[in-house]
Amino acid sequence: MVADLGGVRLIPERWVSENYREFAEEIAPVLLAALAGKRDVPPQKPFVEAWLAYALYYYDRLLFLEEVIESADAINHGIPTADDVASAFLCLRKRGWLSVQGNKYGLTGEGRLAINTIVAQGSLERLNGWISSHPPSRRVTSTDVFLALGKSKVKER
Repeated sequence: MVADLGGVRLIPERWVSENYREFAEEIAPVLLAALAGKRDVPPQKPFVEAWLAYALYYYDRLLFLEEVIESADAINHGIPTADDVASAFLCLRKRGWLSVQGNKYGLTGEGRLAINTIVAQGSLERLNGWISSHPPSRRVTSTDVFLALGKSKVKER
């Protein structure tokens, strides 16, 4: 039994743990076409980018797509859709944060530093807040993030 809750599929845990590879096989063609510019992907909520960025950040190495899905599930207890992954990865690439090497995905060094600057305490909510208020319009360095965080603290006072 699969439930759809706001675009995130909820599936019984014991079934999911055995099937991340199947989800990856379903998602991969959509992701590859989107990354190649051969498929338009509807924009997703900023949370989706934050969620998948954090899934990549969680491990300090390149991941196979099934590992990205497993990491995302561990973080948010849900399986991202093909459009979720494609949209998030396109946003991360636009920021200059996505590293793709063959069939493995991860964060660039700059992306890891930027996310680390944002989440300092390991908070997906903080990353979601930052991504929500900073749409992916250009490459973003960790220095840009640090300066933006400094400006927001000044405004809060």
